[in-house]
Formats: sequence, C-alpha cells, structure tokens
Amino acid sequence: MVGCLLCGCQEPKLTKYSDQILDAGFDTFIQLIAYTKDEETFQAYLQKTNETFLYYNRLFDRYHTYDGIANIKTINDMAGKEAVKVDQEVIDVLLMAKEYSERSNGQYDVTYGAVLEIWHRYREDATNNGNSAIPSIEELNEAKQHVGWDKIEIDEKAQTVYINDPKASLDMGSVAKGYASEQCAKALIADGLEHAILNAGGNVRIIGNKADDSRWSVGIQLPSAQETASLATIYIDKDQSFVTSGDYQRAYEYNGKMYHHIIDPQTLMPASYMRSVTVITDDSGIADILSTTLFAMSYEDGTAYLEKLRQNGINAEAVWVFDENTPVSDQAKLVKSGQYQLAITDGLKDMIKISE
Repeated sequence: MVGCLLCGCQEPKLTKYSDQILDAGFDTFIQLIAYTKDEETFQAYLQKTNETFLYYNRLFDRYHTYDGIANIKTINDMAGKEAVKVDQEVIDVLLMAKEYSERSNGQYDVTYGAVLEIWHRYREDATNNGNSAIPSIEELNEAKQHVGWDKIEIDEKAQTVYINDPKASLDMGSVAKGYASEQCAKALIADGLEHAILNAGGNVRIIGNKADDSRWSVGIQLPSAQETASLATIYIDKDQSFVTSGDYQRAYEYNGKMYHHIIDPQTLMPASYMRSVTVITDDSGIADILSTTLFAMSYEDGTAYLEKLRQNGINAEAVWVFDENTPVSDQAKLVKSGQYQLAITDGLKDMIKISE
C-alpha cells in the first residue's frame, strides 16, 4: 500500500456480480453475489462454488450412491455388516453433530434416521401420489429403538464409521448444507474472495463486508412457501452466517393440518412451538445445527440453551417467529410484524429492522 501511495497507483475497482446455480444438489438453488475485479474472476468463483456443493451433496446424500464416493448412504447400507472408510469431512461432521447432540441433551440428533425415514416416506407418498396419511405412534416408537449414538462407532484413526444396528441409520439433513456452505466460503476466501454473500436456499454465509465496507442485509422470510416478503431485515456483520428453520418447507397436509419435516425427538412428531427460528453465528454448519435444535425447543428452553452455549464460548443470536395468537413466555419481549410476533435476542437489537 505504501508503494501505491508513492507511485500514485490505485486499488482495482470492484464490480458487483450475481448468479445462481440450480443443479448443485441439496435440493435447492445456490446464489453467489460477489464484488470482483471482472466477470471472469467472478465466474471462476462461481465454478468453485458449484464444484464444492456438488462434492458435499454427494458426500452427505442418504438416498443415492456415486462412483468412488463412500457417503452417508454407503454407511447406512452397511449397517450391521461392516465399517466404511470415509473422507475426513464425514468424520468431522459426525463428531460435530455428536458434540451438539451432547450439548443439547439429545434434542439435536442425526442418529434419528430410522424415524425420519418413516416421515420421509409418508411425505413423499402424500406429495407424489396424493396418499395423505401420518405414521402411527407405534411405528415411530419402534423406529426410535434404533436411535442413539451407541449405535454409531467412529474410528478416527482408521477413518471409518460403523453402524452396529442393522435398522439404525444416519440423516445429515440438519447440518450438511450448512457445513457445505462453510467449507465453500473458506475455499473462496482461500482463493482470494473478500466481499461476497453465499446463499444456499436460505443458508446464508457472509464473506467480508460489501466493497464499500457497509454491511450485507438479509431478510427473515414470512413463514410461507408461497410468499417471499420479509418480516424483518438483519444487517449482518462480516463473516457471519444466517440460517432459518421453519414449518413452511417440506410439508404436506393431512386432515386439514400441515406436517413438516423437523421432528421433535421427544414427541416424534413435527415440532410445533413456533413458525420459524433464525440463527446468526460465525460458523454456517453450527448455525444449521442450532436453528434445527431451537425449532424443536420451547422459547424458554431455547434461550436457556443459547445462554449455556455463551458460557462455553459459543456466541449465537436468534429471532423466533410466532403466529400473532400463539402464547409465548413472559420472558419474551415480543415485537409485532404484520400477523406475526417476533422474539429477538439482545445482541440483534441494533442489527434488525422490522418490516411495516
């Protein structure tokens, strides 16, 4: 920089570019908005984004196999048979998931694959064939017998994973996209990207600030699959992640009631405490985990859990969205936004603007 000042040269002007990828996996779109010196540079970053998400989609896919990749489906298929040697990233994510399962006393748990698979079958049958029904509690309780970290054997030295119960399985849907977003952001930063926002179907990862050093803004969506308007806008500090879990995605109707995909480990039914919860924290994988965890907790339990994490050096902020007539704890300082009420952690008070 001193040399530039002496010779009168200037920093290259950065231009804002934006594009989407529709076939990078995770059953969603991937959008990259970035400031780069030219479009060629931007397209190189977009290609890196595409390659990264495709890789992690294959790695954490529980429904498809891919040549040369031992993925979650491979591990599940080998349940009760043999250990599977996997890429280090699978070990890393499983260890992180286990850590947060222990931190939440099992309220977050990727070993619930047997239970989630039942709900997946019913949801697919309703969505694709019009056969709307819900599983019986007896069916769900039987599947719960095949849940727990005692079923999962991780050998870090050998880099293998073994499921010792043939009816148990892993489901990484609550962490995989967030982890992929975090790894993609790190790869882009390593390649020199300094100002960008990466949006993986609502999993948002910020890289730096905008080129003018102002903050990026991200909207909290109305809890509706049909509407894209925002309840509030959050102005996010650089290098933060923003992940929302809600009841308006992957849902189907049965007897006039909607049944979504986020299952409460206590009831084995779709969680019903709120309409959505958004988490803002440093790491996108952790934000993904925490939004799922908080959605399956009451507001009181969720705030207590966040405080427990803070005491252990993990800082996360959150916004809860409730219908206007939903009773919420007296602890909550609620803010109205249309027909919804929002509870906001203190750390976001100066970073959020409520929509009229």
